[in-house]
Amino acid sequence: MHKQLRIGLIGAGGIGRHLAWQLRPLSEAKLVGVYDANTELKHRAAAELETHAYTSFKALLADPELDACILATPPHTHFRLGMQILRSGKHLFCEKPLALKLSHCDALLQAAQEAGRVLMVGHVLRLFPLFWQSKQWLQEGVIGEPISVHLQRRGFELNLFKEGWRADPKQSGGVLLEMNVHELDYLRWLFGEFQVVAAQGAQPYPEPNFVQHWHALLRFENGIVGAIECSIIDRLGGYTVRIVGTEGTLEHSGFSGFIRYKRHAGQEVQLTPEEVGTPEPFLWELRSFVRAILYEEPLPYDGYDGRMAVANALAVLKRIHTPLKKAQV
Repeated sequence: MHKQLRIGLIGAGGIGRHLAWQLRPLSEAKLVGVYDANTELKHRAAAELETHAYTSFKALLADPELDACILATPPHTHFRLGMQILRSGKHLFCEKPLALKLSHCDALLQAAQEAGRVLMVGHVLRLFPLFWQSKQWLQEGVIGEPISVHLQRRGFELNLFKEGWRADPKQSGGVLLEMNVHELDYLRWLFGEFQVVAAQGAQPYPEPNFVQHWHALLRFENGIVGAIECSIIDRLGGYTVRIVGTEGTLEHSGFSGFIRYKRHAGQEVQLTPEEVGTPEPFLWELRSFVRAILYEEPLPYDGYDGRMAVANALAVLKRIHTPLKKAQV
């Protein structure tokens, strides 16, 4: 293998180009080409990224100089394209979700294992400063043993999900698989495996044709109780994570704002994202991917984490679409 990991980009949309730009500071990696089914977009991205435009997906896979791929295409294509990438002997960084069916996730994991290749899924939420710091503080025991967690991700993103592939649940998986796999992955990272005890969802608007606001109750295997609420129809918006422990409470406000905790006896401790001081999240995850391949360093999250995020999103959807039993009088 090259001492400098040579990477191809598949999918030249917004997230694909953003990831490609994050490779720039990495001396151990180099973007050697891009492919997109949209020819105009492909050539525009190649010019912007100062790289080669592959004539076809097959030509990209056949390139002997290529070590790994970033797959940043719509979710419904991840299984088909991901299988071909792994079977061609290339390492794979796949944007979330890993796939839209659990059987497809399992097949991708098996293909990576059989090929002896690294498979990483982009659950970058874990690496954003306040999310990352919450895990560190929990491990330090600043609030004692966690008892409960309540997470709310609210915003008005209806228009985003009305256009293109995101509007079609067969292509995007809806808001749960396209967006909220992040939250489900984060909670599993904090507290371990869980069951979806109950869930309800609402679709007040005809488009997009899937759940637009949902709640779920979770029960973690270690006894922690959880509640999660996510919305793309909340005009006020906001992000809140609150964790109650035996010795205090921890709270943070997502992508901006601050993280804080207060023990039963003691002063409140508060940090901003700048004070946490972690690297740029997308750069951090790609550097981890590159170094896992070159030096066998551990990944912060892997293909199995991607599989479990999909499993938990599907479990929530199953609960939402299971009719409630009538109460016995």
